[in-house]
Amino acid sequence: MDLAAQLQSLRDQGVAAVAAAGDSDELEVLRVEYLGRNGKLKALSKAFADEPGERKRTLGPILGETTEALRSAFADKMSALSRADEEESIDITLPRQQQQVRGSIHPITQVAAEVERVFCGMGFDVIDGPHIEEDQFNFSLLNIPDDHPARDAHDTFWMRHGRLLRTHTSAVQARVYAQEQPPLRKVVIGKVFRYDEVDATHDTTFTQVEGFLIDRDIHAGHLVATLKTTIRAVLQRDDVELRLRPSFFPFVEPGFEVDVRIPGSPGRFGQWVELLGCGMVHPEVLRAGNIDPSIYSGFAFGLGLERLTMLRHGIDDIRFLNAGDLRSLHQFAS
Repeated sequence: MDLAAQLQSLRDQGVAAVAAAGDSDELEVLRVEYLGRNGKLKALSKAFADEPGERKRTLGPILGETTEALRSAFADKMSALSRADEEESIDITLPRQQQQVRGSIHPITQVAAEVERVFCGMGFDVIDGPHIEEDQFNFSLLNIPDDHPARDAHDTFWMRHGRLLRTHTSAVQARVYAQEQPPLRKVVIGKVFRYDEVDATHDTTFTQVEGFLIDRDIHAGHLVATLKTTIRAVLQRDDVELRLRPSFFPFVEPGFEVDVRIPGSPGRFGQWVELLGCGMVHPEVLRAGNIDPSIYSGFAFGLGLERLTMLRHGIDDIRFLNAGDLRSLHQFAS
């Protein structure tokens, strides 16, 4: 049975098994079996990574659809079981309780889930890394030695033991290069920390999406196509315009800043707004990860998830997202 048929079979079996689950304990056993670290979906995802490039383009959407179908089935079943438990536990003789305000998923978390879905559809693996990082992974292995002036732009929070709160999710890049060899397709979504002045577009803590792809014959055209696909899918608009401006980042060469514009949008988003930095992975970074740059090339980008969320919902001040003001957050309840 080829991988496409295996994915379809896994989807059908998993959805059917979830629908037949009788209680939350049984559902949790199924979740581990299908979606756990050593589950059936993870095994097929690893098999997908070994497929040739042409097959990945065909299998990527199937893998994404299977993942989404299983996650949706588990979420729906959990909601149904919760409602059933609530209905069974109602005692009509008790005094009426005050109406409770229901919680909702934070808009950043909503957009992060959509970003993961888009990248899984393109064959990327979603990975993570530590918030408290080593200097070598955050700086040295990314072509930023101790005396490099680029460190000034990453003024950060240092620990007493010489480690630091990571300033970018690019640190996970260096960790992956030290453990794996190409081809690599990875995306990281996580918090980063910088000693920045807080204003309408900056915060000391924000969420960054780091994507990188290393393989043979990768060029800037692959980078542009990936960014267009991602941004337009998440913003749910085909008219989003992108432009690349030359810029400097020590870990890429050449490097670019990417601006976006939504034609006809009122306010600042109708004009060009800086969204992310990107470029082709620097040969020195590849060498530091024991990857031969004469054989392999690749691209990397760092995207601020808060800014993408602001674009998605027309929010003009980043401070609304992390202020914990329920009056703001309830507007985005799904």
